[in-house]
Order: sequence, then C-alpha cells, then structure tokens
Amino acid sequence: MAMTLVERRLLVWLSLFTALATACPRRVTAEDHQLWTIIVSKYVDDDGRVAYRRLQADDLPVLSKYLASLGEARLEGFPEKEQLAFWINAYNAMIVAGILDGYSAENALKRYRFFKSYDQVIEGEERTPDDIEHGIIRPRFHDPRTHFALVCASSSCPKLRQEAYVGSRLDAQLDDQARRFLNDPSRNRIDPTSGTLELSQIFKWFKNDFTRDGKSLADFLAPYLTPEQAQLLRTKPPAYLAYDWTMNAQPGQRPE
Repeated sequence: MAMTLVERRLLVWLSLFTALATACPRRVTAEDHQLWTIIVSKYVDDDGRVAYRRLQADDLPVLSKYLASLGEARLEGFPEKEQLAFWINAYNAMIVAGILDGYSAENALKRYRFFKSYDQVIEGEERTPDDIEHGIIRPRFHDPRTHFALVCASSSCPKLRQEAYVGSRLDAQLDDQARRFLNDPSRNRIDPTSGTLELSQIFKWFKNDFTRDGKSLADFLAPYLTPEQAQLLRTKPPAYLAYDWTMNAQPGQRPE
C-alpha cells in the first residue's frame, strides 16, 4: 500500500529526530545526579553502610530512573571532570543495583561473577563494573583519588558518599574522600606515636596508580596526612590489613 503524504512527512520527521538525537550528546544534568543524591542521602548512614532492603522496598523506581538517565547519556565534548564524576556515580549506582539484583562480592567466585558479568547500559553500551573501573576510569583519567570513591559494596571499601559526585566540586569531593579514608582506623592505621603503619590492600593492589611519575606513595598521600604521619610513611614499610569483603549493609538490611 502506498504511503500517504502525511505518513511520508511523519517518517521524514521521525528520521530527522532520530538522527539529531544520535548526533547530539545528551548531557547528564545536575537534576539527573540529584536522583543519586536522593538515594545515598536517604539510605547510606555515616559509616557508609546501605539500607538495601528499605531502598528496594521504597525507592527502586528512583534508582531505575537514574540508571536509565546514565544509559541515555553521551559524554563526548563535555568537560573531563564532569565525565569523571559521571563514571564514578555510574560505578557506584551499578554496584548498588547489582546487590539488589542478587549479586555480592563476598567470595572470589561471587566477585568474579559480579564485577565481570553483571552489566547495565551506561552511555549507550552494556558495561560491567570492571569495564568502568579498569577500562575507563583508571586508564582514561589517571586520578588515583578515584580509589577512595569507588565502592564495591564491601566493608573495607571506602565509605559510600552521601551525595553524588559533580564536576564543579569533584576535586574537593575526592580530596575529602581521601582524608576520610586514610584517617579511618577501620581501613588504615597510621599512628606515629606507636609506630603503627597498616594500610588498606588498595594501596598494594594499585601501587602503580599511586606512584606514577616517579612519586612515592608518601608523596601522593602527604597532603591528606599530618607531617608526622607522612614521615612515618616515608621511613617504614607498611603492613597491609586483611580486606573485609562482607557486604556493606546496615544491620538487618541485606536485600531479600
């Protein structure tokens, strides 16, 4: 059956709209990231632990809407800090969604399945947590402070921040995360008085990220430590704390 003139015009307009939508990046706005702030401000406590069960019962549509906005986004041409904030938020939101979908990181097999197989559509492509961390964030942005912001739902991870990361405040947010992580005795113990120097395994696993360009670990961490702590780090080899992979759920809040 031949198309009518109206049908042909509608087809042309639809094709044009599709082409423009594909060509023009869809910027993730502050309002989009506010959805993530709503979630973490309501369901993350001061210890960085998550009320997964309450989130699942009360605000799952908000998380789904946020993930959908990340899936539709196109970042080409946008400022680097805005892009990095996007990928940090995307990683953390993906991890929370994965926990609600039945994944966890509590043993080696579960970690492999979670980080390498669980995926969401982010910036138009299906991506796993490992795709984002090791395929995008680390090689593209070269900012070791992201290790203090990416949270893999485990107790020894950095605390999940109670607000979204945003490009305009990203440096201040990452510096704050570094200070909090380094001075949290459940994650790092740097005590010049007793001579205790026990660091997170993160500094062992990603040593090359922190010592790039000829810097020592102490050089990189000094801005976040007291002079005495930095001196201890320069003069004593660290021990490394056992990593606690227990889920970062609030009491009674593991998802059903």
